Amino acid sequence: MVGASSVRKRVEDVVPIATGHEREEIQASLEGRDILEINHPEGPFGTKEAPAIVKSYFDRRIIGCPGGEGEDEHDVVWFWLENGKPHECPVCSQYFELKVVGPGGDPYGHGDHH
Repeated sequence: MVGASSVRKRVEDVVPIATGHEREEIQASLEGRDILEINHPEGPFGTKEAPAIVKSYFDRRIIGCPGGEGEDEHDVVWFWLENGKPHECPVCSQYFELKVVGPGGDPYGHGDHH
């Protein structure tokens, strides 16, 4: 007899209609994994030759740069990071590049800019 605690949840049990990328993300979450790792990017200081990669579901994302470590930290500078347009922080010169890992498109779903 199998105990209730040993029953593994499946995507179908949680969101029966999930498909594609959404399904993969839900399954990973049920297994305790974050396949996108987009909420708290970490890594080495980004340079022009090797920018810090920031993942996004869409073609642009607001990010904040806190600078480097220790004495190189600065107040957070917020900016839009857009796909195909590496961005240099105006305070610490760290470079960032967006990697789209989702459907792409505008984060607000409009596809136009007013």
